[in-house]
Amino acid sequence: MTLMTKNEIRTLYKYLRRHVLCREEKEKKIADKLLGLVADAKSVFCYESVSGEVSTADIISRISEFATVYVPIVSGSSMLLYSRSEDKYASRPCDYTVVPLIAFDESRNRIGFGGGYYDRYLASCNTRSIGIAFDEQQCEPFETEKTDIRPDIIVTPTRILGV
Repeated sequence: MTLMTKNEIRTLYKYLRRHVLCREEKEKKIADKLLGLVADAKSVFCYESVSGEVSTADIISRISEFATVYVPIVSGSSMLLYSRSEDKYASRPCDYTVVPLIAFDESRNRIGFGGGYYDRYLASCNTRSIGIAFDEQQCEPFETEKTDIRPDIIVTPTRILGV
């Protein structure tokens, strides 16, 4: 049996992610689980969702009620963490980092967009990383590279992996 390449997985799972049924209900379950995990945070770094990703608009709003939320600003090959509410950049890693993903496997390996931004960021700092995804984004095991950083936790509507 031949493993799918990361690019093949990206193509297939971007499509599957865009066609998730009962999306709003599933996003609410993900948000509720995630907020329970980060309730002790003073700061959270969270991606801003784009088409097909688990929406983070409500997540960011809800976390902002108890913690400073930073979003990514891409600068060259790295990311800066920026808080819109406080108009400042983070001077140290956040307590938690919510990472986007296109697909993941049972071992919490993640496939992102392929730029390596989150892998480089996670490799360089001490933060608890959490991937959020629909159950439909789980795929068969795939080949990883030594630069790939697994999220500590992956939250889906039906479970939490890694706790």
